[in-house]
Amino acid sequence: MFVPGATRTCAAVDSRQALRRAADLAQQGKLKEADKQAHLALPDPSTRAVAYSILGAIRLQQKRVAESIKFLQNAIQLEPQLIGARETLAEAYTVQGNAEAALNLYREVLKLDPGNSPARLALARSASEKGNYRESLALALPAMADVKQSPDGLYLLATDYVNTGNRSAVADLAKDWMQLTGVPEDWSIKFAVLLAKNGAASEAAQILERINQSGTHSFALAFNLAGVYLLNNDPKRALENYDAALSVGPTSLPALTQAAVVAEKQGELERSLSYWMRAKKLEPDNPEVLLGFGRVCLKMDLLDDAEAALTKAAGLRPDNGYQYLLASVKVGKKQFDAAQAILEKLAGKNPGDSQLQYALGSVLYLKGHLPDAASHLAESVRLQPQQAASYYYLALIARDQGQDAEAIEKLQSLLKQYPEHAPSCEALGELLMRARQYPEAESNLKKAVHLDPKSVKANYQLGLLLSRMGQKEEADKQLALAKSLRVEDEKTSHLQLRLLDPEQ
Repeated sequence: MFVPGATRTCAAVDSRQALRRAADLAQQGKLKEADKQAHLALPDPSTRAVAYSILGAIRLQQKRVAESIKFLQNAIQLEPQLIGARETLAEAYTVQGNAEAALNLYREVLKLDPGNSPARLALARSASEKGNYRESLALALPAMADVKQSPDGLYLLATDYVNTGNRSAVADLAKDWMQLTGVPEDWSIKFAVLLAKNGAASEAAQILERINQSGTHSFALAFNLAGVYLLNNDPKRALENYDAALSVGPTSLPALTQAAVVAEKQGELERSLSYWMRAKKLEPDNPEVLLGFGRVCLKMDLLDDAEAALTKAAGLRPDNGYQYLLASVKVGKKQFDAAQAILEKLAGKNPGDSQLQYALGSVLYLKGHLPDAASHLAESVRLQPQQAASYYYLALIARDQGQDAEAIEKLQSLLKQYPEHAPSCEALGELLMRARQYPEAESNLKKAVHLDPKSVKANYQLGLLLSRMGQKEEADKQLALAKSLRVEDEKTSHLQLRLLDPEQ
């Protein structure tokens, strides 16, 4: 016997089973089979809305966005309470580039389900992108536990905390990040860089080191880990990671130049030069590379190499900094006229630059043009009173003009403000010895030697002083040391270094 009600019940059961199979197959990525099962549920009014929703999700995975939107709109029209359909439709609008429509759907989802995490995260991200960081945090707060379960959620929170001044909360998020599994490397790098730039460099290093220890040795990881260590004031580890990055990407100009700068700042000039040489081989006409190479050659007293590189760099980019370094080379090679010509041109264009006024004054002093030197040095002091270099040379000018008392006064005043300025200690010690103020002279010369043990002049003057004070044995030792240092010192030229670092 035919029983109509039983037939309808069986059909409904079949439709629900088809929906379950469609959902399972879709999750497994078997989209064609899932599509067939979802279509089986369309004729049944009780499952039609959900079937449209599943078909919409399938089409979105297939990147058939227009069809996806149509299916999902049908689902919502049939069943306005389908939250999943609204979420998927919002995703489809996002892919389509219709951000406002997507946000409106997420707002509708929140009305239906105030605790919905995907909707809160999407709306919070939108608020953050618009600079409304407090609004973003307020949206994320009710779903905080879920937001912290994803890389994009934690990155969003970190961005909001940074921009609302809550740096301690930023560092705390690192612990949550370390609990995540299967995070793509690029997300970890992005998150770590954000932390490092905002006062949590130590935590950032831990995140990236965990990836490093897992056996991943990509260029991006090593390069960014180097940058993180720099922000964490750990140049040694930074250089180790720049080397690791270069072992993977040996032709990376950013890695070579950044490593070169770090090594130079650490006083590892030979190491810095090796990086610059590799960079110069890659891009021989790059003015920034030539500048770095020339600067390190200058510090290493490789004056011919420095001159060639800096002359070319200054020709490619005639900026003040390039010309200034070239003038420093000319000073190192005792080509004072050439240095003066460069510096006069620069000072003429930039009369308010205190360092240029100092440099020109010091070159004029070395040429013996004392009045002109004093004029430029005095102008440098007027422009920038907080400095040691110009005051030092003004004292030397007073000394060379036979005004020892004035020179002593200037040096004593300078050393009150800059007690670690070795050249001033040496010059003052010499003047005090000339004035027969031996105890004061000894104190200053010993301090000069302590501050700069390789100073030939300070060691020599101390030897002379000890001899005058009747301390013959100590004097002989000191003079022998000065003689040995002179042999080494004659191989190098230090005049240019006072232009590179006026305060040394």
